Amino acid sequence: GDFVRNFLEVYQKEMEASILLASHNMTEVERLCSSVLMMNNGVIIDQGSPKMLIEKHGRKNMEEVLLKLTRKKI
Repeated sequence: GDFVRNFLEVYQKEMEASILLASHNMTEVERLCSSVLMMNNGVIIDQGSPKMLIEKHGRKNMEEVLLKLTRKKI
């Protein structure tokens, strides 16, 4: 929960560590990640910072970006 997220934020800053986080929780991704790889069916479909991806796709948050990228009609 929040304890783990807070710990990771503090640890990353204090240790200048890189942390690999795999998550479907886009609020968590937006909060914790400086660089994001968006994947769908094992294929990278976009990448960048959360801010850049939100702006690029004209959305309000990462959840909306994920929905836009993964729910395209084929």
